[in-house]
Amino acid sequence: MTSSDALPLQRFTIVEVNDRDVPLCLRLASSLAGKITADLGATVLKIEPPGGDPVRRAPPLLPQGESALFQFLNTSKRSLVLDLAGADGRAALARLLETADAVLFEEPASVAVLARGGKATAIEIAAFPVEMDAASRPVSEFTILALGGLLHMVGEPERKPLRLGGHQASYAAGLTAFTGLAAALAARDAGHAAPAVRVSLAEVMQWVNWKAASGAEASGTSPGREGKASEFQIVPCRDGHVAVVYTATQWPQTRALIGDPRLADPKYNTRAGRRQHVAEIYTIMTPWFADKTRAEIQKTAQAKGVPFGPIFSPVELLDTEQYVARGFLATLGKYRVPQLPVQWNGRSFAPRPAPELAT
Repeated sequence: MTSSDALPLQRFTIVEVNDRDVPLCLRLASSLAGKITADLGATVLKIEPPGGDPVRRAPPLLPQGESALFQFLNTSKRSLVLDLAGADGRAALARLLETADAVLFEEPASVAVLARGGKATAIEIAAFPVEMDAASRPVSEFTILALGGLLHMVGEPERKPLRLGGHQASYAAGLTAFTGLAAALAARDAGHAAPAVRVSLAEVMQWVNWKAASGAEASGTSPGREGKASEFQIVPCRDGHVAVVYTATQWPQTRALIGDPRLADPKYNTRAGRRQHVAEIYTIMTPWFADKTRAEIQKTAQAKGVPFGPIFSPVELLDTEQYVARGFLATLGKYRVPQLPVQWNGRSFAPRPAPELAT
């Protein structure tokens, strides 16, 4: 490769340890951190237990039987099976860590002491803060979402909370772990000692749900499921639904976009007034959307500086203008796989297929 073609992390080697009996939510987080690192060019060696990473068998399954989750999370990596319960497997891992730049692993893990004590910078993903001394506590992504307050934010107020779709807690923690890993690699590259990194899903969810803390500080009450009392809502249009979102400073543009003189009432001039009369506002605004398509609404709103956004189905997302323009989906054999949403020297990062199980 020429210098302009070189990937930013291609000179680094990372060991990702997927130990047996680790909660799925932690395994997904470390896998995402390793995926980003590998797609950016690093050599990422994925250590799997005998029989392979359990994610290889996790739903949803593709028509040929492969796990879509595994295929997505393990692009561009290499695979090596080691029985870390035995002395030979531990010795092999120790040798790998002597030359690696960093090691990604989860807590609790049988190799935690080994991973923390080698020359490779330790990047550790746990469920809870170290102060909780809760390494052995049962954990799932659902409990993490509940502890972080996210379940208090999603769904209708008269119904039970809804679990967020996908794996937001794990992926947010994985992105956080990658950020720490990138900082550690930069320190090593500059000849400095790189401190170990520890990320907990519970703390990451506290950060993701920052509105709970800031809302409680501002009003004394943590915001929750507001339903039809919410300031921002989903409204129907001619071919689907649109998200009505605007900042406090964008209310004049929003009012002008809708064009109904009733919105000029002084009681709507402040955010507090709009929240107090939110039902009236949506009674006035909703008819404006009914005869327009999502594309028409988005184009007209953007021209006025209002960030109304169309609601897409997963299938529709595949061909949205932004995804196509950024080349967000790459074709890997039989699959279309999301690429990293960043570019390097004006080009996207082309992932390689997830590895077959190797020994």
